[in-house]
Amino acid sequence: MMVPPDDGPSPSRPAALRPAFLRPLLLVACAGLVCAGIYLWARGRAPVAASTSTSAPSASSADAASPRALSASQVEHMIASTKAELDLDPTKPSQWAMLAHSYEMLGDFKKAADAYKKLLELQPRDAQAHADYADTLGVAQQGSLKGEPARLIDKALAIDPSNLKALVLAGKADFENKHFEAATARWEQALRVSKDPATSRQIEISVAEARALSPKSPGTPASAPVGLAFVAGRVSVDPGLGKSLSPDDTVFIFARPAEGSRMPVAMLRRHVRDLPIDFALDDSLSMVAGTKLSKFEHVIVGARISHRGDVIPAAGDLQGTVGPVALGSTGLKVEINAVVK
Repeated sequence: MMVPPDDGPSPSRPAALRPAFLRPLLLVACAGLVCAGIYLWARGRAPVAASTSTSAPSASSADAASPRALSASQVEHMIASTKAELDLDPTKPSQWAMLAHSYEMLGDFKKAADAYKKLLELQPRDAQAHADYADTLGVAQQGSLKGEPARLIDKALAIDPSNLKALVLAGKADFENKHFEAATARWEQALRVSKDPATSRQIEISVAEARALSPKSPGTPASAPVGLAFVAGRVSVDPGLGKSLSPDDTVFIFARPAEGSRMPVAMLRRHVRDLPIDFALDDSLSMVAGTKLSKFEHVIVGARISHRGDVIPAAGDLQGTVGPVALGSTGLKVEINAVVK
């Protein structure tokens, strides 16, 4: 459903695909892989080139500074300062954008969504803000883009049909509904828009996954076309263990050989606040030069939470693994459900 655009476009501005939903997002609970790396890429907040949008910067445009460089207390200070400015003048779109972004960094997606709503009241032609708002609502809905997030995505694309993040999210929504051919088309369009090689690689992986799942029963792991050497799926944590975790705790997602060395050959680093996490591991995430994931036919895929952020496992860490699985498997479900002794 495409929503008619509002009156008159605003001046264009550069946008960035934020790691909040591909923090992707956007964490959709669907069978198989959902937008795997893209969604995770967006949520990891890696800045990439995207389409133009309106003049008011949405939260994603503030991503030049990585959230890893700020402590929780610093972010809280930013929130207090921004709210004070808004008390004096609530008509500043840039401050609502900053407030939304700051709340996302703290993992408070409900308040972030409230800030996006205010931003859109002031800038109804901001395609990027519509996409960011949809992303945040999706996270608040346990990763689902159904309902209001889907409406916002349609609105973003009605305003700007080439908005990168909106295209990624639209493909993710199609994937969630098991419309794999539609997801493929959306992501292929996103691939034409993307100017960042790393982001394009993630989109290519998602396209391959959607194509691989199209003729198969939804929800079952599928093998990727020859030449795409990766494994992909979703990491979650046992609710009973998650209560003691800090949002800033480090999550390592890894693949290691099924036999022999237990040293990971590919690894991705995220945070507890990003969970659940859709992931894709490939040769671009190799741990050691010359030792690539593509060299192994079968691997163990796992995830570990470290309170100290250490790459080496330590007693008290939380972990979970699946496998051995064949290279090219998608739709893997890794639950962190055990304590490292």
